[in-house]
Amino acid sequence: MYIEFTLPKGPGDARGFALAVVRDKLYNWANKYNVEYRTKLFKHTLRVTFESDDLYTLFGLTWTPDTKYPSWTDYRLIVDLNNKT
Repeated sequence: MYIEFTLPKGPGDARGFALAVVRDKLYNWANKYNVEYRTKLFKHTLRVTFESDDLYTLFGLTWTPDTKYPSWTDYRLIVDLNNKT
């Protein structure tokens, strides 16, 4: 199971800026709730994992997309790794 943020597929500068926005928001969220997480870049996505499944519930209940960059800070919860749903 993991959280997935979709990054822009355009020029590298746009992707880099979007990645910085998501990472900053994620860092602030994790500090607020005292949560450790891991990230991995995979193609045009940033994947986020937690040690405990309970933390995915906390994330889902407390994460709010950025009002300035909502499409970059929207996420998908990937539960079935074979079907990506």
